[in-house]
Amino acid sequence: MHTLKSLIDQIRPVLDGMSFAIKIESNHQKTVYTNNAFEIMQRRSGSDVVADTSNIIINDQSLGCITVFHDVSDVARLKRELDKLDQKLRKIQAKYTFKDFVGNSPALQHTKKIAQGAAKTTATILIRGESGTGKEIFANAIHNASMRRHEKFIKVNCASIPEALMESELFGYSEGAFTGALKRGRKGLFQEAHRGTLFLDEIGDISANMQVKLLRVLQEKEVMRVGSAETEPVDVRIISATNKPLETMVENGLFREDLYYRLNVIPIHLPPLRERPEDIEPLLLYLLNQYNDLYAKKVKIIAPAAIEYLQKQSWRGNVRELENVLTRALIRLPEETTILEKRYLVQTSQALVTYPSIVTGTVPTKLSDAIENVERQCISSALARHRGDKNRAAHDLDIPLRTLYYKCKKLGI
Repeated sequence: MHTLKSLIDQIRPVLDGMSFAIKIESNHQKTVYTNNAFEIMQRRSGSDVVADTSNIIINDQSLGCITVFHDVSDVARLKRELDKLDQKLRKIQAKYTFKDFVGNSPALQHTKKIAQGAAKTTATILIRGESGTGKEIFANAIHNASMRRHEKFIKVNCASIPEALMESELFGYSEGAFTGALKRGRKGLFQEAHRGTLFLDEIGDISANMQVKLLRVLQEKEVMRVGSAETEPVDVRIISATNKPLETMVENGLFREDLYYRLNVIPIHLPPLRERPEDIEPLLLYLLNQYNDLYAKKVKIIAPAAIEYLQKQSWRGNVRELENVLTRALIRLPEETTILEKRYLVQTSQALVTYPSIVTGTVPTKLSDAIENVERQCISSALARHRGDKNRAAHDLDIPLRTLYYKCKKLGI
């Protein structure tokens, strides 16, 4: 008849050599065996372990139980490091100033004047404008011209964060708030931006539930972490931005009226590029200074016909679209060319309309391959425009930063 002691004696060499921590107990919960790895685990402080317990049954007789302990401290440490890295990736240095907004049109100068005056205050600002007009850069410039310029400027894209995570991202969470929460909890973005500026991009995309919670923070100037009953004061300058018609959303009950007025203390409207065609030439010259080195070109002059052609375009994508058009034209340009002529721009525009790869039959036979090719071109172009800055590239591509990292790895970029 087997006994627990005799069984342990038979397999002791195997148990002693295991790298996992092992403990065997009798049916009376008395410890009858531990290996060396278990003793080391006991002496080590701050270990995070997961235990798997199984009954020891031989010939239908229960002799006791064996527990195997897995030390997951390294996994927990790596998760903490990833959380820290994730926060760092969301923080953008306020490196832009109002000088980075190129153009002398009355519309742009009027907007800059309003923003420069607003920067000297602590009032909440709502930046409105179409996609590609530079709302994020404008928020950077306002922060950099404010009394808070030596503190943090933190950006959060409200459209890219899932509803289930939005509250913990903005307000943080306490220990044990939910499964997977860090032991010491984590600060939210409001606390990270304490005494600095928090830029809420795509504010029109937050849910009705989050609108209520955001309104409370703006009114009380304090946050309550998820899973906590205590409030913590925060001193944060809020700049928000959207290209959505908030007034219509308020009328239709999609956006809270009281939150709208809290955010819209100082409204700033960025004019679309089609309303200031006189700014296209200085914008092109400004961009050429950057792109000549980036693409190894020597363009010094923009032909008048090329400028006139561009001034007649509708520019639905605004400055971002202008950057894309210039990039594609420069790529097509012969290496020694010093003048950017209209024909290179026209070729670029025609290429966009006629989809030459499909017409000539060079499109991949598999749809998945075609999609990957287009994604690879779009991502490579965005990274080239921003000299490898993935934060800005992700913003241009209108995808979350994590998605950009995933696609770069998948596509080998």
